[in-house]
Amino acid sequence: MILLAIYILYMFLYFETTVTFNHPLEYYILSNLNDNYFYHPISSNKYGSKICKFGKDIIWFLVIYLIYKSYFKVNIQIKRLVLIISFILSLMNFNAVIYLLPYFTYELIYIKN
Repeated sequence: MILLAIYILYMFLYFETTVTFNHPLEYYILSNLNDNYFYHPISSNKYGSKICKFGKDIIWFLVIYLIYKSYFKVNIQIKRLVLIISFILSLMNFNAVIYLLPYFTYELIYIKN
């Protein structure tokens, strides 16, 4: 769990690339927002982070949850709720969905434990 938390922090805060993954709703979401807090590069092949400021801030909640979960037992309903919320929020940026695939996979495999 701790390694997964470190991986997620690295991908969201420090990882830079020229590759972007986008879905059609991202264009719609970003075009209707006038706030730079949710802005992330779309179809940009500039080297840099592809995660918005919101993603970099909100990911700390998931990391804290993963560290907590490493030391304490968490109710299955809480696990499901965190998984669903993190998936829905990550849909705002498909890069975030890709970066969180190891977390989603781990949770789906071990959700009953």
